[in-house]
Amino acid sequence: MKKLIYLTLVLSLFLFCAPREGKVEKIMVDGVAHIMNPENPLKGTVLLKVEKTREINPYIHEEVGLGSFSSIRDADGEVILSDSSRAEAQRFNRNGEYIGRLFREGQGPGEFPERRLLNVYFMNNQIWVTGFRKLAKYDKSGQFLFERKLGYRPRILVDENTFFIREREWKEQEWLDKISLVNLSSDKDGESSIIDFFQKENIGMIRRKDGSGSFADVRSTPDIRFVYDQENLKLYVGLNTEYKIYVKNLKGETMYIIERPYKNVKVSMEDKKKLLSWAKNDEFGKWMLSVYPDTLVAIKGIKILPKGYLAVNRILGIETVEVDIFDQEGRYVYIMKPPQGVSLDWVKFYNFGFAIKETKEDGLEVYAEYKIKNLPDIFR
Repeated sequence: MKKLIYLTLVLSLFLFCAPREGKVEKIMVDGVAHIMNPENPLKGTVLLKVEKTREINPYIHEEVGLGSFSSIRDADGEVILSDSSRAEAQRFNRNGEYIGRLFREGQGPGEFPERRLLNVYFMNNQIWVTGFRKLAKYDKSGQFLFERKLGYRPRILVDENTFFIREREWKEQEWLDKISLVNLSSDKDGESSIIDFFQKENIGMIRRKDGSGSFADVRSTPDIRFVYDQENLKLYVGLNTEYKIYVKNLKGETMYIIERPYKNVKVSMEDKKKLLSWAKNDEFGKWMLSVYPDTLVAIKGIKILPKGYLAVNRILGIETVEVDIFDQEGRYVYIMKPPQGVSLDWVKFYNFGFAIKETKEDGLEVYAEYKIKNLPDIFR
């Protein structure tokens, strides 16, 4: 009898929490709204109509020594391509013309050494660079203005005194990863305050059973995914193994939680060999196959879209990812599909569309921009 009552309660809870077909339910749990979305988007699947509007090949300039680069773009169309491993940040104007290097390699004022995990930002009509536990500011023309020593490694810059960090705390064979917000005093030598936003134990790597080695794989390693919406002052954060995204304000308070039905993709040993193709014939790498998880993570990445929308790269198979789109209230509105030959795995979205890296026939990567010609409720 007790067992029957228990099963009845579980079934009732499931029916209460699950969204009705095609409907979005808002459920309050401990004072926090859970936005329970249906499995299918409210407005269906949209195949993007795109037009390539710009391409920058940095390697036609002899003075540019970029390896694998990341990019940022400002509202005026200036682009900076940066490479942390070579301490390079190269500037290009709105016409794609090369206008010079932002800073020199070194340890002096406004300089950065190699391999220091640089991040470059456009903010307040200025250029900001973090790395080497310092923050440097340059004006729009690239002239160095000042720098500030930091006791942290910023991951996302909110303003010149505020940034998100990710830190790992070890205790014997266990560890804790935390996403926190650091607020520095405007006084150069002042105090700082830290607000913890999200934390999880023993994530970010898959370890050998004896603890002698580890590796990470974006499709299978449990990890934290987070992104900051600068315009709306929201942090989206969650564990990639489940489809549950916490939306937080800058006080660290959870405003609401976005959820969507999801079942993690199971992988066979043959699938694992495809995913780690280099490891199957390598003695050193074979142990990786032995500890590779039997399921993939749910979320490959999350990105901010214009007008407060959110893009979530959902893993559908060992080689397949779909892009789910949520509106400002956490409602699942679209699946966004790129045209053939264009990947949305590693894009940066802007009001006009997106920027990506494309690989040319010679193997070199170039920067490219695409205008999105449909979805006017998101892109202009």
